[in-house]
Amino acid sequence: MESFNISAEPRVSTGKGGNHKLRKAGATPGVVYRAGEAGTAIAFNSASLSAIFRKTNNPNTLVNVTVGGTDHLCLVREIQRHPVSRVVEHVDFLEVKQGENVAVTVPVVSTGRAAGVRAGGQLRLLARSVDLECDALSVPSSIEVDVTNLEIGKFVKASQLPLPAGARIVYAQDFNVLTVAGKIVVVAPVAEAAAKPAAKGKK
Repeated sequence: MESFNISAEPRVSTGKGGNHKLRKAGATPGVVYRAGEAGTAIAFNSASLSAIFRKTNNPNTLVNVTVGGTDHLCLVREIQRHPVSRVVEHVDFLEVKQGENVAVTVPVVSTGRAAGVRAGGQLRLLARSVDLECDALSVPSSIEVDVTNLEIGKFVKASQLPLPAGARIVYAQDFNVLTVAGKIVVVAPVAEAAAKPAAKGKK
């Protein structure tokens, strides 16, 4: 899985006042942390992170955050935005390593034209994303589901989704992800007598 680089500086002031000054100077406060360990406060340019996401269209992109000459391979765990302007105000980076599992949310994407759609039904995505546990370095950008053979009234369940090796979907109960909604039209057979013209009487 490809990673992208971001440069950051250690952040000494972690209070609201210090964060406000950082934002006025064009920097964004953030934290790099590992599960169960204290985080490292950083300051970086959030425009570089936004550019990465525009390029990959994947919120689970691996980001290599360089702080004081030390590299931290991370997933973005949380982005806090201003409620009105939507400007990025704070970012949490989760440091990851190959071979360890992480919990992520991955979008579901359908491929193909469903048989039920060809018959007049409508494809409905009941779950636009699923929660997944997988290797930190093998997080898929999406889960693609081939719906070509999906008929009206049929469903694709979470347990039927194609997953990367070693990955599993996190759920308490299996649930429907995709369906084709619509009425199944039954065409009645035409009576043989009606199909044939009446025989002419003999003279």
